[in-house]
Amino acid sequence: MAEGVTPEKGGGELEPVAGRELEPAQSKELAPYTPRVSHGHETKFRFTYAILAGVALAAVAATGIFVAAGKPPTPPQWSPWKPAASGDEALGQIANHVAPAYRLPGGEQLVAVNGGPLQIEGIPVKIVVRPTPTDAAPSDGKGALYTLCGLGKNCSIKAGKPSHERALLMQREAYELALYTFRYVGDVKQVVVLLPPPPKRPPTQAMFFKRNRVEPQLARPLRFALPGKPPSIKSLKGGPARDFIDRATGSDVWNFDLIQAQDASVLLELAHFPLQDASSGSSQSATGTP
Repeated sequence: MAEGVTPEKGGGELEPVAGRELEPAQSKELAPYTPRVSHGHETKFRFTYAILAGVALAAVAATGIFVAAGKPPTPPQWSPWKPAASGDEALGQIANHVAPAYRLPGGEQLVAVNGGPLQIEGIPVKIVVRPTPTDAAPSDGKGALYTLCGLGKNCSIKAGKPSHERALLMQREAYELALYTFRYVGDVKQVVVLLPPPPKRPPTQAMFFKRNRVEPQLARPLRFALPGKPPSIKSLKGGPARDFIDRATGSDVWNFDLIQAQDASVLLELAHFPLQDASSGSSQSATGTP
């Protein structure tokens, strides 16, 4: 019998003597550690799970950033107003929208504006640009035609006196008509605006705009191309508004002449020098101020 262990009568479990432990408990505590062998496929699974967990965390983080930042900002609208119609019908709406904003010193509307396709009395108009008196080149592409018409003879402005400031105001109006047209009538490549003549003279001046020349202005809202409201004639006697209009539209003022072509179309000749009037043989120049 082991020393220090006393059997109870009738058998039963052994109780340890104070200060000593039973052999089974000691054997369990001192059992040698056997390292677990990791199999190859188990390692692959763990690596795959780690990748998937990383992807999931990245997705959660991206979602949190998107929610915090909100939706991408909406690009600013080009203009507060735009025509409800499209194509040639939009040209008339643009004319009716722009015209009332331009006023004479007495408060009357500066001119009436008529807008439509590039034709006169239903006859198609072809544009011919004359860089020199001996050279001519057609200007192709769909066009729009606006006519600025006062209440006097030959569409001249009846009220007030002709002045350079009044001419500048009409140049700005023509520029605004062209910008609206190029922005909202996508297939128009060129715009002609016939200006009213001085009293008792036939129309001889026009504004001519090409889409490719104003592309930068079409890419930004209208307020950058035409800052502020249309100025008064008085305010154009000097200052930044006068300089801006001269700089933005000065090269777009042309002399024009209408010639009947052999194919029954109308040729609109444009030049920066005097053109010969087909009917009277007299010379037309751009010196008249409307």
